Amino acid sequence: MSKSKVLKAGMGYIIGNYLLKGISFITIPLFSRLMSTSEYGLFNTFIAYESIVYIFIGFALHSSFKNARYKFIESDNETTRYDRYVSSAILFVLINIFIWSLVLIFFYNDISGIFKLDKFSILLILLYSGGMAILACYNSYISLEYKYESFLRISFFNAISNVAISLLLMVTFLHNNRYLARIIGSTIPVVILSIYICYIFFKRQAPFFKNIDLVWGLKYSLPIIPHGISQVILTQFDRIMIMHMIGSTTSGIYSFAYNIYSIIAVTSSSLDNVWNPWVYEKLHNKEYNLIRHYSTIYAVFMLIFSISVILLSPELISILGGEKYREAVYSVIPIIASGFFSFLYTLPASIEYYNEKTNYIAIGTAIAAVINIILNFFCIQEFGYISAAFTTLLTYILYFIVHYLISIKLHGSCLFNTKIILVMCLILFATSFLTYCTISNIIARISLLMGCVFFSVVIFFKNDDVRKIIKHYKK
Repeated sequence: MSKSKVLKAGMGYIIGNYLLKGISFITIPLFSRLMSTSEYGLFNTFIAYESIVYIFIGFALHSSFKNARYKFIESDNETTRYDRYVSSAILFVLINIFIWSLVLIFFYNDISGIFKLDKFSILLILLYSGGMAILACYNSYISLEYKYESFLRISFFNAISNVAISLLLMVTFLHNNRYLARIIGSTIPVVILSIYICYIFFKRQAPFFKNIDLVWGLKYSLPIIPHGISQVILTQFDRIMIMHMIGSTTSGIYSFAYNIYSIIAVTSSSLDNVWNPWVYEKLHNKEYNLIRHYSTIYAVFMLIFSISVILLSPELISILGGEKYREAVYSVIPIIASGFFSFLYTLPASIEYYNEKTNYIAIGTAIAAVINIILNFFCIQEFGYISAAFTTLLTYILYFIVHYLISIKLHGSCLFNTKIILVMCLILFATSFLTYCTISNIIARISLLMGCVFFSVVIFFKNDDVRKIIKHYKK
């Protein structure tokens, strides 16, 4: 794969995701003012539940596509076999949606008691989760070919439709139930897109449910289910616990901090769409020095970006949420720091996925998730909901360390620069502490930010690889 194509795809994913996220960010002040803090908390709880159901419907089959591509195309030179595998995986997701619909019909009372939601809302969770599982399959498929244009078209339709339908319902039919308007507006575009994606793949290659390759895919993906659930616990379960232990209003304030966290998450996931396939290629070709070299540049960039967001987080909370979400500023700093460690996890995780040791991935993440639940249970009761942000940070640190050690065990040596990573962590903690000390002093934080920007410019422009990239885009 040529370097120019990788760079172009990387820039495409980053710019495209920011344009798409920009649509959501523009509407955050609108939705936060149209919805009460209680309704906002309920909507975020809906998203948290969707993340759990999504795992049981999709079985994380999309995560097997990278390995399947090397296994079926490069080994056997069979594009048809690979396409049939992808179509069969999507058919498996559709069958799962049908099965879980039957479970909902027959066990509605029990399920309603667990979710604390009405039947229609639970049905929407099911449809939204199934649609997101199909979208994950599509995005995994096109990212391997660096086809960022296809990703952008699908994502742009989803973002625009989501906002438009939600607002339309909020000001018309469901003006008295804006929480429901928001979840319907989120679900309809995803369902439409999933139908379109099924048509594309089934037309390209007919699925075959008794596909022997699908058995391999399930063996690969099944251990990722506990891993996926554990990831949801790390990213979402604190909000569910706050809602049940304190209330939906408090959950809404706490959840609002995750809007700022999403800036880090979007950047990380955008880059990972390119980084992960690139790492697979380098591991396949045994070019380990390149991985070590570029992972350091990658991590430094994400550190600079993360501490810049941390320094501006009090102003972002005020602009996006207004006075009623002001308390979220005390949660947002450790949550953003957690986002950096969540990014760091993706570095060793690529080694685990490449070696098909998904059972190790599940064990490592499950350990972090159990610790997170225990810490949240005691700390929320003892110290209040803000403590959940610090338990999340601590858990993500452990999460990264566990997977880092596993990747070293699997590969036989460390592919990353440990000393530089430790220095980056210290810089992150120092910046977070200084931001807490200067929450009400914007001049001090802007001064720190300018120093950060100056330091970044000096480092990046001295780097030969960065200069080559700039020169490439100038051409």
